[in-house]
Amino acid sequence: MDKLSRMIYKAELSLGVLFISIFFVTIVIQVVGRYTGVTVSWTGEVSSYSFIWAVFMGAGAMTYENKHFSFASLQEKLTGRKRELINIFISLVIMLYSSATLYYGIIIAKKFWNYRWISLPSIKMGYTWLCVPILGGTCTLFCINHLIKYFKNFSAGGIK
Repeated sequence: MDKLSRMIYKAELSLGVLFISIFFVTIVIQVVGRYTGVTVSWTGEVSSYSFIWAVFMGAGAMTYENKHFSFASLQEKLTGRKRELINIFISLVIMLYSSATLYYGIIIAKKFWNYRWISLPSIKMGYTWLCVPILGGTCTLFCINHLIKYFKNFSAGGIK
């Protein structure tokens, strides 16, 4: 399970880097276009949607790295089983949210699948919304992976 999570994390991180790069390039094209007086209408949508994908892929990667919502000051003060209990609680809360994101992400991606981009009508809007269920699914998987580790640590008396 840990190996699968690591592979998905690397893929998600790579996608995030790809989309933030696309965002940067389209912004540069947009700036140059405005400076030279050339209208490049598609850059607005491409930059917006690539930024959305970059953020969602980055959020998934941060869940894998445990750099998400937490009670850091409380976690630092706790040790042993109490620390593992707070880790379990945080992972369960994030997994609940991620599961809802997966479920509703599938619904919204299906609903908007056949809608079209304005500036590039050959591209379906469903691809834009696909990042939502991907985030929900990967975060849920990462939380399950973390929970397995936390339960093992808890049963071992909180020893890491």
